[in-house]
Amino acid sequence: MSRRGSLWVWFSTIVILMAAYFAYDWRYWARHLQSPSDERIIFDFDWYEPKARIGEGEGRAIPITTAEDRTIDQAALDQVVAYAKELDSYAFVVAHNGKIQAEFYKDGFNANSMFDTQSMHKGLLSIAFGIALDKGLIPTLDMPAATYLPEWKNDDRRAITIRHLISNTSGLAEATYSEVPWSMGYQLFVGTDVDRMVLGMPQAEPPGTKFLFNHVNSQILHAVLTRATGMSYADFLTRYFWGPLGNGAAQIRLDEPGGNARTVCCFQTTAHSWLRIAQMVLDGGKVGDVQVISPAWISDMTTPTSLNPKFGFHMYVAQPDPPRRRDNSDRAQPTQASEPFAASDVRYLEGRGGQRTLWIPSKGIAVIRIGKINFAWDDATIINPLIAGLKN
Repeated sequence: MSRRGSLWVWFSTIVILMAAYFAYDWRYWARHLQSPSDERIIFDFDWYEPKARIGEGEGRAIPITTAEDRTIDQAALDQVVAYAKELDSYAFVVAHNGKIQAEFYKDGFNANSMFDTQSMHKGLLSIAFGIALDKGLIPTLDMPAATYLPEWKNDDRRAITIRHLISNTSGLAEATYSEVPWSMGYQLFVGTDVDRMVLGMPQAEPPGTKFLFNHVNSQILHAVLTRATGMSYADFLTRYFWGPLGNGAAQIRLDEPGGNARTVCCFQTTAHSWLRIAQMVLDGGKVGDVQVISPAWISDMTTPTSLNPKFGFHMYVAQPDPPRRRDNSDRAQPTQASEPFAASDVRYLEGRGGQRTLWIPSKGIAVIRIGKINFAWDDATIINPLIAGLKN
């Protein structure tokens, strides 16, 4: 065969192999090509399929104050709303004692608009585990995760407990993220068969020895929960949480039809849905006379873990001083707070670039901020004026 003929065979073989690879995982490649930029990712999610519905409609009504009965000073409310607008928020809601004090939506959005609030979803996953424990569907956090993950029973990962996963101390290797097709971290967000992928992650450190904000832990918790309960994640939330809470429209990305929910992110609902979640926690886990989650679990999930005093079970629980929030030794991120908080019991779910569900038990305050990804978001600029503006 001539040299030209050999090159043609080589080139044809490469083309055929690439075509076969694209055809084998066409959903991944379609998502990769359609994925919106950071400018649109919070509100543009129609490009992604499939999704599982969790709720419908507007949900239970939330009381709204009038100018005469507000319990936070109007000047303080005006100040924080102005800041939210300045940082290009799409939805911003402040509540006190269960009543909305101030509410803002950017043009084009309203109370029925759904948003993808990135890693705020991780806090919802923590609540789901509390419900599973309360109902006896999972006996204890201190049991080996391998009880439900036979893939781990014959290697070092059998020592990892559910507590290690939910506190981000599993010691598992991280799925490094970059927006290139072969990035494992990127595949967590748009790839297929995502549970299989994370269950193959190797051990990097002994469990219980190091905190690492690791998306892999969150996705493995999905596998634990669904296998332990025998229910899909969407069905579990609908039956045990979303329905009893009285929440409305919501949906979550699946990796493929009938497949795994993405619990690292990818949950879409309204600002009011997140506010009902915060208020439920402020009310000791109750909605009316219904105990949705136990006060004991609220205490557990908002108690700092031993390896990171600012982190509970998939949520942030403490002051931003010293200036560290994510205590990853290799890339600790400075906190976005200009001063210490005026209350010691600030709790919040954080999504990338300033997405927040925030509550302060001692003050009865809840705040939802959803908006353009902006890492300059300053929590103290919201928290402290609201506390100072509380009326006697």
